Amino acid sequence: MQNILLIGAGQLGSRYLQGLSTVKLDLCITVVDPSDLSLTNATKRWFEAGGDKSQHKIRWCKVLPQNLALIDLAIISTSARGRADLVKYISNTVSVSYWVFEKVLAQSKRELNIIHAATTDALGTWVNMARRVNDWHQQLKFKFYEQGPLTVKKTGGLWGLACNAIHFIDLISWWTGESLLSVNTNRLDSTWLKSKRLGYFEVIGELLVRFSGGTELVLQSQPNAKEDNINIELPNKNIWVIDELNCIAFKSKKDIFKGRFKLQSELTGPMVTKILTNGNCELTTLKQSSEQHQIFLDAMLVHWNFSNKFNDRIVPIT
Repeated sequence: MQNILLIGAGQLGSRYLQGLSTVKLDLCITVVDPSDLSLTNATKRWFEAGGDKSQHKIRWCKVLPQNLALIDLAIISTSARGRADLVKYISNTVSVSYWVFEKVLAQSKRELNIIHAATTDALGTWVNMARRVNDWHQQLKFKFYEQGPLTVKKTGGLWGLACNAIHFIDLISWWTGESLLSVNTNRLDSTWLKSKRLGYFEVIGELLVRFSGGTELVLQSQPNAKEDNINIELPNKNIWVIDELNCIAFKSKKDIFKGRFKLQSELTGPMVTKILTNGNCELTTLKQSSEQHQIFLDAMLVHWNFSNKFNDRIVPIT
């Protein structure tokens, strides 16, 4: 029986849990969350997914148990604040073979370094950039891989630019094979907005992102935006439009390529099975994601401090 540690049983953590219920391997799952409400909701979703009928053992905890054996896989689905110290504590408490982290990975370069140091002895560490394990996005990749430099624009309303930008940075890097060079915040609004999650903030405007092969990505969030698409122009002037909401992509209004955006509860099972049986998966490695996060977080922190006349060491996004 393989030991799974799931830290964070909220909205996303409970979906991970539902996915774990589908794994055919024998699992002993320890779920940790300080919130009674989160544990109650996660228990409900575990039953909804048929977890009680699976061969897995599960226990619910408000704090990390002291009697943990070797952990084969730790899934960290908490919010970004305090994650680095949490990972360090877990690493000092129990041996973990593999880690999967949610994004935003951390809130500063210092915290990224703490996470890296705490997981350096692990056999594998990844960050959940879920588009990499989604069949539709994998198929779309063949339309753009090594076809650059691309000109990409992601438009939309209040889609959570600060929270979700790293997803699109990773997506374009993966599709093109290029590494992230810079993130320009000059066109972001100077007023930060309170996020739906207490203690976190969002921002609207535009981010200009540049990659090593010349590809440029514009991420645009405007309250009154009428479209929510990804527009991709290739060097041959062909233009692709990707409508993720409806899972439709098309080139120059033809060559319609339909797909499906799988839920986290559907993606988790195959992902965990690959990690536990083969020692690998298709997610972004911690090293790759940390390099992207560092450039992104540095830029966002400068903008946060400049906008608010602060001298903070972390940027409050998750």
